[in-house]
Amino acid sequence: MFPGHAAVAAEAKAIPKNFLLYEKPARADTKNTRWFVIEGGKNEDVWNAQCTPAKLKGWSARRDVSYDPELGGGEKTNRMRGEQVFLFTRESGARTMMATMRKLMKGCEQITPSSPKVGEEAVAGVLRIKGKVPQTQQFVAVRRGGAIALYWDLANQAKPLRTMAWHVKDARAMAKKLCSITSC
Repeated sequence: MFPGHAAVAAEAKAIPKNFLLYEKPARADTKNTRWFVIEGGKNEDVWNAQCTPAKLKGWSARRDVSYDPELGGGEKTNRMRGEQVFLFTRESGARTMMATMRKLMKGCEQITPSSPKVGEEAVAGVLRIKGKVPQTQQFVAVRRGGAIALYWDLANQAKPLRTMAWHVKDARAMAKKLCSITSC
């Protein structure tokens, strides 16, 4: 490899329009009645099961798509799902974010973590919050090169919109696409 080649290879590309698995239907909902697309979102939370909210950052590009079937629905019946793609300038940034997600889940009695065999590395978790309005959150995050895709859902006292198996299936499909926006 000649000088400067490694730096060029590590540069992140942009996330193309309609790259996310559910982005087309989200963009079709121009009045945001159920679907939402957020570009960037550096101040938004990362939707992974964790005991302590974390504002994970460090990516160079990000896109979030979320779906809420009953916008403004009651607290007891609230349920949502979504996907997020994070693109880093360097693979080390994506590795750090995955390690941070794992660290946030350790020691949290309410979380059941797992490591599905998807992409170069993956982490998953199910968080069950007991209380006046119980909630279940579940997610799968997959990394390929300098990109991470995350599939999640949360449901209060309602049936979740997706199963963990569905999230893993989505993560597997996106893992195949991630190499087109990062070096793998």
